[in-house]
Amino acid sequence: APAVSSAHFNKWELDFLIDYIITNHHSYVTNEITTIEHHMQKVVDKHGEKHPELYTINGLFGQLKEELLIHMQKEEKMLFPYIKKMVLVQKNGLEFPHPPFGSVMSPVSVMEAEHEGAGNLVRDLRKAADNFNPPSDACTTFRILYSELAEFESDLHIHIHLENNILF
Repeated sequence: APAVSSAHFNKWELDFLIDYIITNHHSYVTNEITTIEHHMQKVVDKHGEKHPELYTINGLFGQLKEELLIHMQKEEKMLFPYIKKMVLVQKNGLEFPHPPFGSVMSPVSVMEAEHEGAGNLVRDLRKAADNFNPPSDACTTFRILYSELAEFESDLHIHIHLENNILF
């Protein structure tokens, strides 16, 4: 995973950081899932018999996809708007509203636990895919798939870092 300096992210307003996460990471995940699934289906159909690990990889990616899509919806519909409201209240010195979910730390801890779950799935995916090193008989689509999975993993690590270590 590429190293990400936290220096400039730490200086950003939280509402700006949230917009950055949605634009750069949530959009990436949503778009890339479709591409990966398309390539995955082709590769599994063509090479699944000879490379049964592809069935495992496909299953893990399907699980990761489901969890991430639900997770990002929770962030975008509930947690992120509330954090933005907190920023607005603080900037304008307003009365602080009561969150609909008790302390903001409650949904944050849920999101962090879900991040850990996604991290574990990605780790299992990497292991099943031999560190994303395609086998010697892999076709172009097979190689592209492994490259996409590696990039997806890398983006997810940055995405989780920004949320866990800076935003939350």
